[in-house]
Amino acid sequence: MSVPPETTTSKKPRLAEPLLHVVGAGAAGTGLARRLCQSGWPVGAVLCRTAARAVERQALIGAGSPAALDDWLRDPGNKGQPALLMISVPDRTIGDVAELLAREPWPSGSLALHLSGSVEIDALEPLARAGLHTGGLHPLKSFVDPEQDADSLAGTVFAIEGDPVAMTTAEQMVAACEGIPFALAPGGRPSWHAAATHAANHLVALVDQSLDLAEQAGLDRVRARAALLPLLQGTLANLARHDPVRALTGPVARGDTIAVEKHLTALAELPADVRAAYQALGLRALRLAVEAGGLSPDGERSLHALLGGEPA
Repeated sequence: MSVPPETTTSKKPRLAEPLLHVVGAGAAGTGLARRLCQSGWPVGAVLCRTAARAVERQALIGAGSPAALDDWLRDPGNKGQPALLMISVPDRTIGDVAELLAREPWPSGSLALHLSGSVEIDALEPLARAGLHTGGLHPLKSFVDPEQDADSLAGTVFAIEGDPVAMTTAEQMVAACEGIPFALAPGGRPSWHAAATHAANHLVALVDQSLDLAEQAGLDRVRARAALLPLLQGTLANLARHDPVRALTGPVARGDTIAVEKHLTALAELPADVRAAYQALGLRALRLAVEAGGLSPDGERSLHALLGGEPA
């Protein structure tokens, strides 16, 4: 399923590609910089906490001058070319790094984008006060292996926000990665990041809980994971074709109160978090089933009672 690109500004300033400085070449920064480098984007400094780490990441990116951030700040050598500071340090340090970078005299037209999904772009306010354009660029992707991640960025959705120049540059970067941009609604960053976390990270936790249940049924966790993965893949394939109302299957969708009651009995032998998650998600599944129109009023009431909710 694809997400249509959005027009983020009516009159966008046109920019040449500024010199990319990678500030914090972790998995996301390195993978994205590598893809931008492959597209022909000019790369300047590759900056990490240590020079050795910077050398390692520069080799993965394929261009740029590696350096420890503290050393580079003593002599950044801007030479008048507008800079693009792609800040991909840990979330908790973005504000501190912005303060450090803001002490330097950046050429006119320079800008800074951070890659965090949860930190507001206000964290870059020191750079904005120093005259840089600022914004955020968050790819909806898990970054683990920079080489593979760079090769698989096509089709990735990027949440972007910032002033008009920052937005235009972010769109240029997304286009270079063959991604899909969308403009975050004002104040929408926490919801955006929570959506990603709930869909991806909590899916892992949910599978771990499912493995607990499979163990109770007699499967070891390795075999159970192998058994559940095709089921998960089939569900994702259904979601690629249909919205959640039509993709839902299972006992709640069928109004099978007997099966749900047996599930809850089995869950009583496991940690409380498993039962709580089952009931909470079961109630959301029930809402989808009601929307689909496949339940009788009696079935709906019985499932609400079993799952601990109140009838709508």
